[in-house]
Amino acid sequence: MCRLVTYAGPPVPLEALVFHGSHSLYRQSWAPRELLSGSVNADGYGIVWCGPDGDPVRLARAEPIWYDGDLRRLLSTIETPIAQATLRNATPGLPVDRAGVLPLVREGWAFSLNGAVPAFRQRHMQALRKPLSGERYASLTGVSDAETLFLGVLQGIDEGRTPHQAMRAQVDAVAARLEDGASAALTLVLSSERGIFTLHTAVGDGACNSLYHVDSPAWAPGGSVFASEPLDDDGAWTPVPAGSAWTQHPDGRVERVVVAPSD
Repeated sequence: MCRLVTYAGPPVPLEALVFHGSHSLYRQSWAPRELLSGSVNADGYGIVWCGPDGDPVRLARAEPIWYDGDLRRLLSTIETPIAQATLRNATPGLPVDRAGVLPLVREGWAFSLNGAVPAFRQRHMQALRKPLSGERYASLTGVSDAETLFLGVLQGIDEGRTPHQAMRAQVDAVAARLEDGASAALTLVLSSERGIFTLHTAVGDGACNSLYHVDSPAWAPGGSVFASEPLDDDGAWTPVPAGSAWTQHPDGRVERVVVAPSD
């Protein structure tokens, strides 16, 4: 499973998103506390933020985040109102390459998945990719479950669904294929200059990945943060309920959203 942080609100340096706090995202690369599987997050890292034109800019490396001694200085020079940052703990059976490092970016959107579709390549990849249009299928660059779900979400938005509805449709498609007794933790995050849309859920009888929320932390007054694990010891961090959907608006407001099952 991966670790992630999202931010929306007044512009802040990206350095804070990755390096702030006694339990920063950076530290979680080697000392996570709440992984459902695995022990470290050393298979890559990715950061996406809004560029001057509003489109997402992506920095991704298929190596441990601590390999880059220049990263902190680089991120201190970039301020942004909307961002995602992730660490990768690669799903067994998937290649460790840049194509699999989240967040992924397409058509003005950025996407992260914390979780995995079990036996994805062996049992589910072909079926979950079959509904994609020819153009979207041709745009696939890797073999990951995350990219497959991302393109399905984008196709759903093209067909008129809201971001949360499009994500729910992909989760429901996974649930419909799982064998009895199988489960999948699936926290989906989609962002653009319009805000950040999160669906925090699991299918089957398994547990959700950990996720927490805090409003207006000391390092980002007026902003909102979601993170797989609290970044510091501030008692204001609140666990995000399993099965819930959220919008982080560009101004930092947070809204819980009700999303009905897909058709």
